[in-house]
Amino acid sequence: MPLFAQNVIGLVLAIAAIILLGTGFLIAVAIGRRFERERYFRRLDALREQYGPAVRALLAGRLDHKSVLDRLRSISGPDRVYMLERLCLEQKPTPAQRPVLRRLCEDLGLVEVWRRDLAGRFREESFVDSLSRPEGLLRRVRRLTFLVRARSAENLRLIRHAPSWPLLVKALDDPHPDVETAAAGALAALREPQSFPALVERLHASVLESPGSLSLRSVKGALVSFPLRQSIHLLPSLKHSDPRIRLVAADVIREMVDREAAAEGDSALNSDAFGPKLVEVYLARLCSDENPEVRARAAPVIACLPEGACSGDDNPTTVLLRLLNDAEWFVRLHAVRALAGPQKRSTARLAAAIVERLTDANWRVREAAARALLKLGPPGVDKLLEHLVSTQDRYSREQIIEEIERAGLLPTLLAHYAERPHGREGHVVEQFVNAGKTSGLLAVLENGAGPEARDQFIKDFGRHADPQIRVWVERIARD
Repeated sequence: MPLFAQNVIGLVLAIAAIILLGTGFLIAVAIGRRFERERYFRRLDALREQYGPAVRALLAGRLDHKSVLDRLRSISGPDRVYMLERLCLEQKPTPAQRPVLRRLCEDLGLVEVWRRDLAGRFREESFVDSLSRPEGLLRRVRRLTFLVRARSAENLRLIRHAPSWPLLVKALDDPHPDVETAAAGALAALREPQSFPALVERLHASVLESPGSLSLRSVKGALVSFPLRQSIHLLPSLKHSDPRIRLVAADVIREMVDREAAAEGDSALNSDAFGPKLVEVYLARLCSDENPEVRARAAPVIACLPEGACSGDDNPTTVLLRLLNDAEWFVRLHAVRALAGPQKRSTARLAAAIVERLTDANWRVREAAARALLKLGPPGVDKLLEHLVSTQDRYSREQIIEEIERAGLLPTLLAHYAERPHGREGHVVEQFVNAGKTSGLLAVLENGAGPEARDQFIKDFGRHADPQIRVWVERIARD
């Protein structure tokens, strides 16, 4: 056999041997890993049965801290930290349980481990020790260590460990987006005032799409969770030269205001939470911002400002009236919707301005105007019905009729119609009939209206010029 062929065969055999050895090694590691996992789960189940009741009793207030701490400190082994973590964080704690759980995790040394792992300072250990824990190998593979860092941030969030906020702020610059997102979520849960400016910096970087910046969705979600009084730190953002930053900042404050109003059950902004400088920016600058999206985001906040919020010529009412006539339809839409909210000050005097939007060129604005008037109660409903019987705008009539049906006002309307057939309600019913919008009327007349309303409807429309309407009337009469 030629020497060249012998060399080739030898090389092939060597490669095959290496592959076999490598495959064998991987199989051995997999088998060993499986045995270790089975051992781990058996150990975890045993520890749950032995120590789980004590942890639950501590959180429920039935055992004292020291006795539970001493019992948990007796757990040993290379997987001790992971076992303690599973026992303490087995279920999501309630707000009342968090202080108790936080103290337990601190005294057990878990918080120190999480903080160290979040910073990327992993403790050195042998390969055998790493193999004995489910997450042990993650620390040895550089590309997978982000999972450990992200989980550490999540654990600090669960127990609301406020002193860790500086470390979480640093984690906002982590090379992996999952860690950044987890850190932002933890800061949102902690709501530490000192971390708010750092989040605002990340907001700017996200809007400007700076390299490695945190996702805009994550940073916005974190900022919105803070109390409204922190919004003063967004004042420079509202004055920023870049309209994109002004827009995002205005959107953050809008969501903060909505959340605060929902929590307090009051849509008027507290002057202590929303300072005079912010009021001035909204009434003097944002309402006339060159970016229409900014003007639209400003409208809901302006609608929540009390009438005496500003000492200047501009007040919330005059500014909102100006926004109701904005050149951009979606700005008008946001202004109308803002007026439909439950403000402390009376919005009944704005009904005339809202009525003008019933003939707006955009159907969304017409729809919002009709709904806003209905939300104003009797004064708004009166304005709506007056407009319905007097307008020559077909699209406006159809929009109002749809909203009256959707609001469930037909039974009340027909009851008033039976009492005053020649009054305004009679003209409203006539508008329904002439527009061909009779399905809702017929349904109420056949199933819910009193006999007086049905008799009056038959009398008024039994000889109508439209044969289809006469067919409807005959059907009601037969019923």
